[in-house]
Amino acid sequence: MQTNSLMESVASELEGTLLKDPDPFSYFMLVAFEASGLIRFALLLMVWPIIRFLEMIGMEEAGLKLMIFVAVCGVPESEIESVARAVLPKFYMDDLDMEAWKVFSSYDRRVVVTKMPRVMAERFVKEHLRADEVIGSELVVNRFGFATGFVKSQVCSKNIYDRVAKVLIDEEPTLGLGRPSSSSSSFLSLCKEQMHPPFTMTNQKHEQQVLRPLPVIFHDGRLVKRPTPSTALLILLWMPLGILLAFIRIVLGLILPMNVIPYISRLFGGKIIVKGKTHHPSPVATPACSSSALIEH
Repeated sequence: MQTNSLMESVASELEGTLLKDPDPFSYFMLVAFEASGLIRFALLLMVWPIIRFLEMIGMEEAGLKLMIFVAVCGVPESEIESVARAVLPKFYMDDLDMEAWKVFSSYDRRVVVTKMPRVMAERFVKEHLRADEVIGSELVVNRFGFATGFVKSQVCSKNIYDRVAKVLIDEEPTLGLGRPSSSSSSFLSLCKEQMHPPFTMTNQKHEQQVLRPLPVIFHDGRLVKRPTPSTALLILLWMPLGILLAFIRIVLGLILPMNVIPYISRLFGGKIIVKGKTHHPSPVATPACSSSALIEH
């Protein structure tokens, strides 16, 4: 590898390489919840066993298509873009592999390959990871602006290979980052050199890079944790109990005297915290002075 990385290029897989988690399911769950609601969120979780089964029997592409269809079918494209802009970046950043980023950011031209629809990843990858190109599937949108759930460009190995080669015309990528077992990393054969996760060792060139991922400032999501299948199941199981508990708290807050609420709230998981010193009223009477002119008026 040359000592100077200027004008050199890198092509990297997003899932399982730049992001630690190789499974994009939780990001589709976020789109389903934020862009559509709880029913689609639950429906996507219900088909997760089918998706896993398809992956186990070697039909990963069919499982991915099913995931995309359930998550976005009938959702306005503008809503998907809104979630990709205001919700997903925070969760992508939380899952970012900083060692992979050190290698990726040390090259002048950067291309990212993702299994997700391009609209879900492009904003984060270009703005926060400073990539030049994003290669992913393209959602089919009808004339009314709603996603049909189908994709134009497939995510098969041959298609990804051709698209990376087309983006980097007459240019052989200096380095390829990806998992050798992944179907979306077929582009690695185009690269002069290859690196596979985990990225536990970086040479001096990578350590000298000065770029940092652009931090996520704005987050507008309703979920605190990324909804993996287990987390999503806990959310759905807690929902009925949480609604009942919230209703009881609201009713008690309306009918009980204020001085009783701090003691009763503990029975329902509530807690009142007072920070700092409380100021008690002084027993000394404060004289009042009124202007005679004001009183006359």
